[in-house]
Amino acid sequence: MEIGIVGFGRFGQFAARILGRDFSVSAYDPKSSSGDPEVCRGTLQEVARKPCLLLCVPISQMERLCRRLGPLLAPGQLVMDTCSVKEEPLRLMLEHFPESVEVLGTHPLFGPETGRHGIAGLEVVLCPGRGGRVPKVKQYLETLGLKATLTTPTEHDRAMARTQALFHFLAQGFSRMKVDSESLATPGPAQLFRAFRDVRGDSSQLFLDLQQMNRFASAQRKKLIDSLTALDRRLSRRRG
Repeated sequence: MEIGIVGFGRFGQFAARILGRDFSVSAYDPKSSSGDPEVCRGTLQEVARKPCLLLCVPISQMERLCRRLGPLLAPGQLVMDTCSVKEEPLRLMLEHFPESVEVLGTHPLFGPETGRHGIAGLEVVLCPGRGGRVPKVKQYLETLGLKATLTTPTEHDRAMARTQALFHFLAQGFSRMKVDSESLATPGPAQLFRAFRDVRGDSSQLFLDLQQMNRFASAQRKKLIDSLTALDRRLSRRRG
């Protein structure tokens, strides 16, 4: 089996190292100059024809990419994205890709930092779009030691708004306050600050996409801010 990866940034390269153990991997990225002797670099037209195609681009680039890929795809291909938001990427792939192409939304709940010591025991979310190869993909992921969870794009985005989006929001807030893992802290906060530090290596575009392209994120941020504001007022009254 050959796999093509479109988008060879940090996550694309991370995925290539994992998948390259079992598959022949080809990659395309107009901006990436990273070399990997185990990965064949090709044009978009060449990589887009691989039987299995993995899209590792920012959520905000999906529409442009899907429009470009649509005419290049071949019947019977399986195309998967890896975006942290699922409703919009699934909609775009289903809209712009031929009906003869299978579509599967995926979200690995880890990345190069959190998976640097191995991926066994970590989780991948699968959101079926079109086609019948979901069980095979799930089975393969489980052979890697991953937990594969099936859900809908909407339920995924609701959950990520309450967890991933809020976590990145807090991490950005603490970063702007200059509070980090080097600060004097008890074990609990120290562990949290280290987790915040792990996501600071993510691109600013990922942060913006998590907040702006998940339609549930804004409401969750407001709930958090309102909750903290009410708590602060309660504490201030008691002090007074």
